[in-house]
Amino acid sequence: MKKHHKYSLLGIQTLRRATVKAVEEAKKNNCQIPYWKNGKIEFDPPVNITERANSANAKSRAAD
Repeated sequence: MKKHHKYSLLGIQTLRRATVKAVEEAKKNNCQIPYWKNGKIEFDPPVNITERANSANAKSRAAD
């Protein structure tokens, strides 16, 4: 495995862990999470974010 590829994978794993922690924190504080869509910022409750992330992860794993 190339060295830069290994670090890319570690970076992706780190971002996924940070996303999970941010969603947990938003649920705990009853906050909405901002995200970028179609050129503007939109807000969703944490439940919708986790559903979207799970479907995106399933798609990316199926492609591998």
